[in-house]
Amino acid sequence: EWFTPAGTPMGAEAWANPSSRCLAIYLDGSDDPDPDAHGRPLLDDDFLVLVNGWQEPVTFTLPTEVPRATWSSEIDTADPTTGASVRTDGTMAVGSFSVLVLRGERTA
Repeated sequence: EWFTPAGTPMGAEAWANPSSRCLAIYLDGSDDPDPDAHGRPLLDDDFLVLVNGWQEPVTFTLPTEVPRATWSSEIDTADPTTGASVRTDGTMAVGSFSVLVLRGERTA
């Protein structure tokens, strides 16, 4: 699923906007799983990829349509030495011209 920095689904208007420089991509680790040797579904963690192609930092609101997870920073190209953290208001700051990859451990 694709989202705007405001946490809303990307619609045709957002895709057609030539000034759009940022988006979020949600990868559902439980979507259409392959079975293991015993027929059980192989599930993975969820990932949320926040892409900022703008020259200034951007604050992303995490999408509410995404199943609730505890997010941890896996990759932060703006600052690889420190892990970013989700703010209590459900937002993330993403540095200029950078990508932030969050891994979600499902809580529900």
